[in-house]
Amino acid sequence: MNNNALTAMTGGITRIHNTPITEIEGSPAPQKRPPLAAPTASVTVSLSEDVLGENSKAQQITEKFENTVHELYSPPATSTVNEKNNQAQNENQTLLELAPLSLPTKADVIAFEQLFSDELAKAGVDASIPIKLNITGEGEVKVSNDHPDKEKIEALFKENSDLQQGFVKTETYGTLQKLYQLHQQWQQKIEGGASEEAANNWLINTTKSTLASSQMSFQNGKVSQSFSGGNPYS
Repeated sequence: MNNNALTAMTGGITRIHNTPITEIEGSPAPQKRPPLAAPTASVTVSLSEDVLGENSKAQQITEKFENTVHELYSPPATSTVNEKNNQAQNENQTLLELAPLSLPTKADVIAFEQLFSDELAKAGVDASIPIKLNITGEGEVKVSNDHPDKEKIEALFKENSDLQQGFVKTETYGTLQKLYQLHQQWQQKIEGGASEEAANNWLINTTKSTLASSQMSFQNGKVSQSFSGGNPYS
């Protein structure tokens, strides 16, 4: 992963550490997240020579993190034939040869905050009242708290595809920050003596619970996202 890409996703934190990331994915595989629309200004997942030292910690985390991201966010195959072809192709590819995956940036979060604030103002919704949002498996954005304008807010997302995609990008950005932190913990477990199988099972299960517990809130023009393990950004 080039320095610019990794910095964009991790908020400048590219070294392994024990502190939470504030700026930046046996057991069944975690469920894929809703796919993103065609990307605009985004970064790509790729590796560069500065993290490719054999057996380096950065390489191990980066490769594991990228694999998780591709599993969660790559579009599904459109047919059984395509699925088989993709599987055969992936078996003969290294991570370096995979097509780049476009990911949201902090700029996408800021753009969503501005757009949502504007739409709430037009609809006469008081933005000082907390709005808790989540997304269904069908891609619908729902208000999860008892808000007086719940139906009006949900209608905004149904009628405005840019607003809906802005939410998806913002939710994805925050989730990636949390997932990167989990991958650091995965590496620390292996360094602490855990087997790779045990560490992998922990990562899969923790990723699933993290995605299931994601909750985004919006108040006074700002978003914050929480998980069962804490806030990756606000």
